[in-house]
Amino acid sequence: MSAITVTCTQYLTVVEEFTAAEMPSGGDRSLTHDVFNNHETRTSSSTPPVSKVYAKKLTGSQNLDFTALVPDVGDTIDATGLKLQYVMINNLSTANNVDWADGGANPYSINNTNPIRVPPGARLGPIYFADQLADVAAGAKAVAITAGAGQDYEVILVFG
Repeated sequence: MSAITVTCTQYLTVVEEFTAAEMPSGGDRSLTHDVFNNHETRTSSSTPPVSKVYAKKLTGSQNLDFTALVPDVGDTIDATGLKLQYVMINNLSTANNVDWADGGANPYSINNTNPIRVPPGARLGPIYFADQLADVAAGAKAVAITAGAGQDYEVILVFG
């Protein structure tokens, strides 16, 4: 089995420039918003650990079973007993949404049963779940991704 190292970098730095009327004191009239920026690394020995990854470019609507994910390289991935730790979806379409929802009779919920919409050209995540989701199991293992016919998007799922 391959070794997994996840490096998650989430930065959103905004510099707000104020006029002299808004900030009459001399000197720098800018305010930088960056307090939530984060950089972290996780491995099989971190808390929480990461041990399996599914990364794939998909086309059209898909039902993903976390107990039987088929990667482009390597063996089928069975995440039974693990939690989804990270998810990222990159919508490559310029015209259609990608919708992520709990799937079928054995849904795996990441948003309290509410679907998540990724607009055209947008990216969801990376979202880190901090070991708070359910373990993948027979009754919690499926998600449904709805996309237009022939529409491409990229998915990365990290379990641990």
